[in-house]
Amino acid sequence: MAKRFRLKIRAGETFLYRKDGTESQVFEIRMKENVNQNCMTRAARLAYRRYPYFKSRFKVIDGDVFLCENHVSPPPARARKLRPLGGSTTSKNLLDITFYKNCIYISFHHAMCDGKGIMLFIKTLLYYYLNFRYPHNNVRIPDVRLVGEGMLRGETADPVADGNLTFDKSKVYQADRTAFAIPQVQTGADAGGESWRYEMTFDVNEVMKVCKANNCTPAILMTIMMQRGVKALNPEAAEQILCSMSCDWREAIGLPNTFRNCVSSIYLPYGQAEQEMTTHELGTHFRSLIARQKETDSARASASVMKMMSDMLDSLGSYEKKQEVVTGFTSKPINSFICSYTGRANMGDAEKYIESMHVYSSGTKGISLQMMSVGETFTVDFLQNFPDRMYADAFIAEAQKLGLKVECPDVINYTTPKDHMGNTNFVKSLVNTFRRIFG
Repeated sequence: MAKRFRLKIRAGETFLYRKDGTESQVFEIRMKENVNQNCMTRAARLAYRRYPYFKSRFKVIDGDVFLCENHVSPPPARARKLRPLGGSTTSKNLLDITFYKNCIYISFHHAMCDGKGIMLFIKTLLYYYLNFRYPHNNVRIPDVRLVGEGMLRGETADPVADGNLTFDKSKVYQADRTAFAIPQVQTGADAGGESWRYEMTFDVNEVMKVCKANNCTPAILMTIMMQRGVKALNPEAAEQILCSMSCDWREAIGLPNTFRNCVSSIYLPYGQAEQEMTTHELGTHFRSLIARQKETDSARASASVMKMMSDMLDSLGSYEKKQEVVTGFTSKPINSFICSYTGRANMGDAEKYIESMHVYSSGTKGISLQMMSVGETFTVDFLQNFPDRMYADAFIAEAQKLGLKVECPDVINYTTPKDHMGNTNFVKSLVNTFRRIFG
């Protein structure tokens, strides 16, 4: 990759053009010991060298947004509050590293990349950090990318422009997307940007034991528990309970190494027929539905949604028109709930230094289950845009019926800061920063 770069944002474009900015996506890594600032600073310097595209800022050119080289990047900071991306406190950077006590926070802009893309950066960061922190332990992490190894083929490719999105329409499986509208989601749609989070912790061995007994993956198991919980609270619901499950299309479109956004949804409906199934039957049924939606033509059809959205936005021309359309698209609450499993973080030797990992962002327009697994812990960050814990409790009740123990502290009312890329006026940006710090 050339030292100077300019990459047009196409995949992930719906995370742009929001009038008040887009909330940061955050990976929170809880270590077993407090973070050493000097080691973290040195590790970040090397991680940015391996991934120069994460030392970047947005630039608007003729209504389009490009990812461009940032001449400076903020050093990791000891801070209790997250810093807005794209603003003065992050030197306009779209990735920021902060830490406090034993927690490391990796904040990034979702228009730039998705969870798989940022996990590669996190692996490299932790590799260098832990080897600086514990120089005699020779910490090894599988598949880590290091300085001097060079870029992989297609690492910066944009799925919309460079992916193979051709498919046979006659072979595309169409899932039934009708869905019951969760009442509390609809009434909580204008919650002023606030979000509520329940951190649920499971023993990963217990989760995998239940999965094996019921022919489930962890994502399928959590989906079933959530669907049964929603139905238990809304027994009169005539429509099916729909899960919108995030799915990575890198392999299907021929770009396995891209760091950029390459995710859309597959759908798992829970209607009358599914209610009568045992957990094992339902696990097998959902595996079949997922397999049909992951067949090449169906997968590429789903991935092509990214191109359709990008082409539509390109046709609008001006930045202001794009803002208007995206605002209308993102302001509506969803009827289904979202299930996103980043996967097992295969951290090798690093796992003995990590307590848990969490993924979250505020501004959720409904209910979202963000799942991570590392070491001996499986975490579900249960995100919602209303304060009532009834769905979290229903989810936990279903887990207990399957013999799973769950730790779930009190609800966390939280926000992740919106980006400041639209604050072209320095004084406005500075005022917003002070409000964030002292407000």
